[in-house]
Amino acid sequence: MTFYLKYRPQTLDEITGQDVVKKALQSSFQDHKLSHAYLFAGPRGSGKTSTARILAKMVNCESQESRVKSQESRDYPCNKCSTCISITDGSNLDLIEIDAASNRGIEDIRSLREKIKLAPTSGKKKVYIIDEVHMLTTDAFNALLKTLEEPPGHALFVLATTEPGKIPSTILSRVQKLDFKMATIEQLLQVLEKISQKEKIDIDREALQILAKKAEGSFRDGVKLLDQLSSFKGKITVKSLKETLKATQFDDTKVFLQILAGRSAKDSLLHLSKQMEYGLDVKELLLSLMEVLRNLLLIKNELGDQLVKPNLTDDQYEELLKLADSFSHQDLVSDLDILQKALEQLKFAVITSLPLELAIVDICGPQEKIVKDEPKKTVEILNNSPDIAKLQEKWTFVLETIRPYNFSLEALLRSSSIFSCSDSEVVMEVPYSFHQRILEAPKNRDLLESVFSDVLGRQIRVTTILGNRPARKEDVANIEVAADDEIIRVASEIFNSDTVN
Repeated sequence: MTFYLKYRPQTLDEITGQDVVKKALQSSFQDHKLSHAYLFAGPRGSGKTSTARILAKMVNCESQESRVKSQESRDYPCNKCSTCISITDGSNLDLIEIDAASNRGIEDIRSLREKIKLAPTSGKKKVYIIDEVHMLTTDAFNALLKTLEEPPGHALFVLATTEPGKIPSTILSRVQKLDFKMATIEQLLQVLEKISQKEKIDIDREALQILAKKAEGSFRDGVKLLDQLSSFKGKITVKSLKETLKATQFDDTKVFLQILAGRSAKDSLLHLSKQMEYGLDVKELLLSLMEVLRNLLLIKNELGDQLVKPNLTDDQYEELLKLADSFSHQDLVSDLDILQKALEQLKFAVITSLPLELAIVDICGPQEKIVKDEPKKTVEILNNSPDIAKLQEKWTFVLETIRPYNFSLEALLRSSSIFSCSDSEVVMEVPYSFHQRILEAPKNRDLLESVFSDVLGRQIRVTTILGNRPARKEDVANIEVAADDEIIRVASEIFNSDTVN
């Protein structure tokens, strides 16, 4: 079992820091004045979900004795009864955890509203934890609002968010907001030292301080880093720590690229999902993937000894030479191009992992091309039609209309263009086959056809073609891992200059 799960707090007293939050929940519980809905707001890895699960135990714990004792010893929940145990292992039917990043639409909230009418299976309350709640659409928030206005007595809501500024004021007025703070270095050290002692990890305090700083205020990230070091042989010093972290990052990236080289989207996405469970930083992974792929490209161009080898150990360089055989020159150029675009889009992504997930599918997906059989002259004439000009003029309206219903489709349209337009049909050109499959999905196509029909004032059918994207030599020559400010500048230019061709 990973350290993060093994040492996850099981009572409020076990939570390090967050004293204000703990005191508020303890007092409300003891006085039988718990709110029907809470908003836990704070940075990632600060303990929001762990606290929500503890609260679910507190209200459903079968041990009545723990409730009586609570005035003095605060010995609750008991973590021994069947309810507490089932919540710990994730099998309790009265604890419903919803990821708003994946279930953000109005239909998802409507389904919740229907199911919430049912009485708890075994406990006193059904507890709903909605994580990353700020990602819900406007319509979904409105549907949730109705439930919060008239909640059934057996329901308790815990909404968790890293961006409280995106929560509508109507929702804020109906929940009790508790703010979680970023962990201090000392608090992180306290947790890491405790785990190190229990796991008998021999590590210098200075090395632990480096881990605490690298965690950037996240308990989850700090524990994950310590977990990665747990298999290290011998005493962990500052020097060995830095070398180990660098080697671990190299090994993780190498394994990911070995899987990616197999061109299996399923295996690659499953591997990414597993890494996300450990608190993976998507941006850091993207940069690492690009750095190694760039090294492979240099090796393919017989520049490995001069530009790659000096920055690696002999073993790492030998491993890269073997890995280079798994990629063709064209694979490397295409993969780097796709990952570069994912990096540029990351700053604007609502779901942090989405740009990388889409990139993985593009890299692994079939690269079939559809031949355009329309005469060039005809295309030029169609592209100058008044209808296309009208769609160009209303393109912002199109995107804003689609966004509340399907934000992924809206994001996809930003990288697509109108190829042609006739009396009854609009042909969209997309850069990748994966985009084509998304646009051709019945639900997405129906939505887009409805908006286009509204703009043009007649019934419109939408079809797609796959555009040609030849690799350019200048792209290969200038592949670099950009600094943060450069990424922001490039991404800003791209998204601010979107046009419909």
